[in-house]
Amino acid sequence: MNLYFSKDNLKENRMTSISHKIEIKPNNKQKTYFRKAFGCSRLAYNWGLSEWQRRYKAGEKVSTYDLKKSFNAIKKEQFPFVTEVTKYAVQQPFINLGKAFTKFFSDLKKGVVSYPQFKKKRDNSGSFYIGGDQIALSFANFNSKRFKGIPHNERQKRQYLKVPNLGWVKMTEAVRFIGKINGVVISQEGNRYHASFSMEITEEEYRRTHPQTTRTKQRCLGIDLGVKSAILLSDGISIENPKHIKKQEKRITRLSRQLSKRGHARTKQERLLGVQKSSNYRKLSVRLCNVQRKVANMRRDFIQKVTTLFTVYYSHIGMEDLNVKGMMRNYRLARAISDVGFGEFRRQIEYKSAFNGVTVTIADRFYPSSKTCSICGDVKVKLKLSERIFRCQKCGTVIDRDYNASLNLLSLITQKRVGTDYPELTPADLAALLFLFAKNGIITSKVETGMQHEL
Repeated sequence: MNLYFSKDNLKENRMTSISHKIEIKPNNKQKTYFRKAFGCSRLAYNWGLSEWQRRYKAGEKVSTYDLKKSFNAIKKEQFPFVTEVTKYAVQQPFINLGKAFTKFFSDLKKGVVSYPQFKKKRDNSGSFYIGGDQIALSFANFNSKRFKGIPHNERQKRQYLKVPNLGWVKMTEAVRFIGKINGVVISQEGNRYHASFSMEITEEEYRRTHPQTTRTKQRCLGIDLGVKSAILLSDGISIENPKHIKKQEKRITRLSRQLSKRGHARTKQERLLGVQKSSNYRKLSVRLCNVQRKVANMRRDFIQKVTTLFTVYYSHIGMEDLNVKGMMRNYRLARAISDVGFGEFRRQIEYKSAFNGVTVTIADRFYPSSKTCSICGDVKVKLKLSERIFRCQKCGTVIDRDYNASLNLLSLITQKRVGTDYPELTPADLAALLFLFAKNGIITSKVETGMQHEL
């Protein structure tokens, strides 16, 4: 199960929106329905984008509401098969298209081009939306006729989701929250299917279902993100990089090489001639997609656990504003940076802090956290990436480079003068924090270099 939260503060809004993702187990008939719904959703989006471009070139004013009305007027004649699935499968894509163009125009002001692209047909992925008014949940009842084909030993163990024009689909677990369901997105990743519930819950429900803060005093934390150590804390704790991609790199490379040799339509001309993908190609593509999904799940699990511990244990967090896109241009570090997930880490820290009342301080992008001495405040003019030990020419401090950066980020929170000693965790606090990391399977180590002074 994965949880995603909105950025609304619970203290300001008594109701908040969350997303609850659960794996579902459809049968062959239900899988066929899902593939039809994926195709209808993709068709509506591509038709709307094509019509938007045509009207824009003709000088007409375009709106997603008019596009949806035009599509509804012709769908029974030109696309009668869309009536076989839920009506939301061809309505929600126009709303998504409007959001995409809104983002495009807002990004243009920032100098970023993000024009909406046509959706491609993929064998192992797809999604469609169902409105909350068509959603129903139920446990299998022994005397209920609608669950007549379900074995007795599975009844009362699984919760079922009702999909329009299809029926009841088995879920691997029950919905954990009590609240209003606004909608559900059915998606496919490889050979797995998921239902993501968008729900509104109260503050009391959130407190009941999520970890509570264990802060007995105001704790401050400076976080420096890196490649060698994924996260280095100002408390002197280094969280090792799990290197999820590296663990599966050989397997992904082998499957990708085998997939390239399978028979399939490689050119547009072959596709026009009706050349179909072979069965072996489809089977192997599912295997490759499953491995890639496994890597993504491991990375998501690591970030979720770490960010939850930080926002529960600390009351003030300091971070740096990294240019992740610029860092990804370095082909030597791009894979390692993407494996850590710098952008996702910051996003989760920010929205979880809003829920738990944690103050997050983001340093300026050009703040020299690594080049500034955390003891005397002297700034080095040049510091190579290969230099992992910071040596201050003014006061003689020798300290780990990333640890020095985390202390400088901590100073932005504490607002203390340069040269003062930073508060350290007590042995009891340190043992409790390390226990939480070990309990969640997070590998940590203590910074060995510490703070030293040359004589």
